[in-house]
Amino acid sequence: MIISTLDFELLMGCIRALECRRTTRFAEVQVLKRKISLALKVEPQDVPRNIVTMNSFVELQRNNAEASFAIKLVFPEYENIKENRISILSALGVAIISEKVGTEVVYHTWKNENHIMITDVIFQPEANGNYYVDKHDYGYF
Repeated sequence: MIISTLDFELLMGCIRALECRRTTRFAEVQVLKRKISLALKVEPQDVPRNIVTMNSFVELQRNNAEASFAIKLVFPEYENIKENRISILSALGVAIISEKVGTEVVYHTWKNENHIMITDVIFQPEANGNYYVDKHDYGYF
């Protein structure tokens, strides 16, 4: 698993803010914290193009399904399921962050266990030269 230093910093800020608020998504926050803490941290320009990063458009395929679907991985305040913008704090978001194309991830919802294959990173900000984010835009600092 690989994560950019920028995504790590922004996500840790988000996590700290959510821990202080005792959010209802406490379990997801702790899983995300553990996952990104264990990931290899690299400078944004050194993130391989096949790694899922924040604000990436990702193509996914459900286990045994022919059709794929695409989502954008976003910070919680930008989540909009109708527009396929999935929060990093969702079970799917936590499962795919820092993973690479070709990885099958497993995540749990209240109903069942889900298996999803990451088939493509359609757009990755780092691969397109977007190495800087104004931290204050995210409200965690």
